[in-house]
Amino acid sequence: MSSDTSYDKIKHLVEIEDDIFAVFTINSTGESYGLTVAKNIDFEKSLVEKIYTNFNTIFNQDDKITDIFGNINSSSDILGRLKWKVTEYEKIRILQIADKNKIVVVLIKSNTTLDETVDNILGYYYEEEEEDIPKSLF
Repeated sequence: MSSDTSYDKIKHLVEIEDDIFAVFTINSTGESYGLTVAKNIDFEKSLVEKIYTNFNTIFNQDDKITDIFGNINSSSDILGRLKWKVTEYEKIRILQIADKNKIVVVLIKSNTTLDETVDNILGYYYEEEEEDIPKSLF
């Protein structure tokens, strides 16, 4: 499955899930694009816009982005490439999914059940990859 299809699935989740504020992507040079914002957010919209337009500055991501896209450091030699991470703040949670050529950033309400919300998003994102694995061997 292509990463574009996975990203389109997350855009769909933004439209139907009340727990998700927005989704956008960051390319390998650190540029943000493809912002999709939930229709049901009010005061959070300005927060989403600030995060989208200033992601690298606000979260000091320049070094982390280059690490995700291929710079080898001691942890990546041992552990492999970072697949995803969650950062939690008082007002918002940020899920970053590292893909081959981009990072998918999902902005989530902070007062949700973290494991259910993130599991749903990641399950939806990686859904097709697991179809190759048999459901049961018996």
